[in-house]
Amino acid sequence: MIAQHFEATIRDHPKMKLREIQIICALEMHINVSIDCCYRAKKIVKDKMVGNHKEEFGQLWDYAHELRLKMPGSIIKMVVQRVTVDSPLHFKRSLIGLDGCFLKGPFQSEFLTVVRNDANNQMFPIA
Repeated sequence: MIAQHFEATIRDHPKMKLREIQIICALEMHINVSIDCCYRAKKIVKDKMVGNHKEEFGQLWDYAHELRLKMPGSIIKMVVQRVTVDSPLHFKRSLIGLDGCFLKGPFQSEFLTVVRNDANNQMFPIA
């Protein structure tokens, strides 16, 4: 119940202190909870967030496939690697570019899109 009540708050403020959660429970919910209970609630929310990010990371290949269908001739590259055979995929290197966004959560990284001209002076994106 506490994890459900604090889900949005913890998602927006992942470094929220356990003591703050305990105080808010007392003030808003009129219940006294232990620090251990607050820890478990915060862990439930963070584990759920990791699952959401893993799911979204997995959809990048679907997005790339859709871009290839909608924009034939586009070049879409995603360079990934595994640390071990059983580990999940990670982007191979950190990139720095002109246009992009920062991915938040457990997979903090940068997602970049670069547009450049080829030899025929045609513009195309490189992801």
